[in-house]
Amino acid sequence: MTRNHCKTAGLAAAALLLAQAPVFADVYTVGYVSYDIVGTDTAAFDIFNGTGPNSLPPDFPVLSSVNLSNLSLTIDFSDGSSVMEPSTYFTLAADGLSWNGSDIGIGGVNPVPVEAMLTGTFSPTSIDVSGVGTVDILSTFSATILPSSPPNLSDGDLALIEATSAGSSVPEPGFWLPLAIIGLFLGFSRRSHFRALLRARTGGVAAALLLALSLATVPVQAATVTTVRLAPVTTPSTGVAGVNNVNVTASGWPSGDTAAANIMVSWETSCGGTPVATNVANSIGTIIGSTKRVNVSIPASLTTGNYYIQLSDSTAGDTAFTSGTTCSLVQVTGTSRTLSSCVPASSLGVVAPVTGPAPVFAIAPNASWSYGTPGAQVVQLETGGGPTVAPVSLALPDYINSCAGNPATGDAVCVANNTHVYHIRGVGTTNTFTSLTDSADTTMNFSGGHPYTGGVAVNAAGNYAVLTIGDSAAPSGSALQTLNLATDTFLPPFPLANEVSENISIDPNRGAVLSANEESNYDLVALDPSGGLTAEYTKNIGIGELDSSAEDCSTGIALAPAEFTNQFVLADLTQATFTPGTPGSWSAPTSTPTILGIYSAGLSGSAVAPGGQHLAVVTGEFNGSSFAILKLPATSGSGTPTLQDYAYVCGVANFEAGYDPHTLTAYVSPNNGKSYALFANWLPNYYYGPGSLLQADMAGILALPRGPDGHTVLGDNGSCVLDPNGTVGSTVLKSIATH
Repeated sequence: MTRNHCKTAGLAAAALLLAQAPVFADVYTVGYVSYDIVGTDTAAFDIFNGTGPNSLPPDFPVLSSVNLSNLSLTIDFSDGSSVMEPSTYFTLAADGLSWNGSDIGIGGVNPVPVEAMLTGTFSPTSIDVSGVGTVDILSTFSATILPSSPPNLSDGDLALIEATSAGSSVPEPGFWLPLAIIGLFLGFSRRSHFRALLRARTGGVAAALLLALSLATVPVQAATVTTVRLAPVTTPSTGVAGVNNVNVTASGWPSGDTAAANIMVSWETSCGGTPVATNVANSIGTIIGSTKRVNVSIPASLTTGNYYIQLSDSTAGDTAFTSGTTCSLVQVTGTSRTLSSCVPASSLGVVAPVTGPAPVFAIAPNASWSYGTPGAQVVQLETGGGPTVAPVSLALPDYINSCAGNPATGDAVCVANNTHVYHIRGVGTTNTFTSLTDSADTTMNFSGGHPYTGGVAVNAAGNYAVLTIGDSAAPSGSALQTLNLATDTFLPPFPLANEVSENISIDPNRGAVLSANEESNYDLVALDPSGGLTAEYTKNIGIGELDSSAEDCSTGIALAPAEFTNQFVLADLTQATFTPGTPGSWSAPTSTPTILGIYSAGLSGSAVAPGGQHLAVVTGEFNGSSFAILKLPATSGSGTPTLQDYAYVCGVANFEAGYDPHTLTAYVSPNNGKSYALFANWLPNYYYGPGSLLQADMAGILALPRGPDGHTVLGDNGSCVLDPNGTVGSTVLKSIATH
């Protein structure tokens, strides 16, 4: 072919491109949805929106912000079940564009996801694409996550969220000249890979053409990429210190080998500031092109607040890089919705939002199973920087024995000694309530009383409550019943072979209701994501009357004190095995520590603060005022769980514990990240409900000076008694009036 013929062919190709390019239906990567294992036996489906300020060209080329709405997630599980999660499954991330998924339990008797499909809509449908210009796109999308290692999904499995052009695009003014030059270049080249490049969909036709132009006009050089760009927020954008993992999206990743263990992760309170903590990455994987996903663990040393992550690698043998001036923001909290669900049923309920600043409220019933008066008190524990709210008396007409709060909705559920159940909305604000009736048809025979309805626990992640009720048709005379808080409807009772616990607890991570009873049986009742109860498994502990059920859901370490003794059981549920039956059985590494101290009726009540500090409280009942703060194991999954430390408080001045169902609970503050034990003080008049609440700083008590035995705290006036108004006691205790 002559030079003139080549020129003619090139011009013809350019003309052809000029005529046809606008009608290509291109696909532009908007973001991705990923399956992320975020903690021990916990996963979530999270969405990274790579548009607007999150845009990372060339892999995420959309420069304008595109909102993802009308989201629906269908999850297929290993047991053949399928769940369709609505938009409420997601919460908006810190960037205002991405979405954080709610936790899904994947341990214990829970099924695990095998596939997931996300659908939704784009808004607006006119977008600005890097190197292309304004493009009209179709309004809907669908993305399906398939397992990289069948049959189940693995950490980091993902699907790209792509926008398809509506049939034509409006290129930028500078688009036509390089396009014509490429046409000339193609006139000189007949290599098939250039023509394939024009047909490439990822990144759009313009990105492919510009890449061809760069290959034609710039000599190929070996270049070392030393700086990567981080997305402005992590995925998910929030996590619990010492518990959760988050993912950093980084573009422009250098070619060559990069070992996760060589990636240094710096945690800073301002982008580019002095690191307050450092660790190394857990894993690294490719999302698309040169964009990677780096998985990191949130250090346990971080307190509640915002932190900025930077990445670097200077290890010999790896490709060296830094993240330059870019950072990924993560909001670190002391707990999560799922962990906050892992609080045992007791007489006290707390509504403590996961993130702050925010007010915190308690709901204190005016009755036990045996004494008291009708109604309950709403008491502000923390203002969160807002106004102080005086205690409010809820005019509930029944003898309320237990309440449980939902940190996700701000609602609570209270149950009475009869069959009445109250769904309370806007705790601390409107305090309105709906009266419901459960299915109890007989009383339960506890050592501390005989209620028809004995207690309630709330699963904030699933927005349902589980009640303990009398059931004459059950072998034990007791049952569990689920209340859907979205619809205020009950599921049928689940009859129990073994008597229900005085205080149950919900473990969403491992799909179980914990029920340790007075016959020394520790039951785990299988619980599906919608609140359905499916099977009962039991283990006889053999150390006395187990009086309550609690768990550190961040590690899966279960706890149950034995009444009239100084012993309790610790079991590692992450190692549990289950044998079906009626009931079935379970087995796991178990220990039965003994602690010193004198407790009224022995160790009876228990609670674990629902965060990553691994702190528990155990106490007696029936007028006692002694208690112990326990330091539980920080890890699980191997060996036998052992108690790490404990501090014994022999008494609290002017304080008396109430009757069953145990007048204590625990929570994590959204304002300072501290773990608090909360007690109801039934002084001065035992027959009229609690006169005050006692808030105890759990870590603060562990840090107090101790006596020669190594565990008894040295309180006020040289004794082991703490006084909320004393020099020592006031640093760790706070008395809060209920009226």
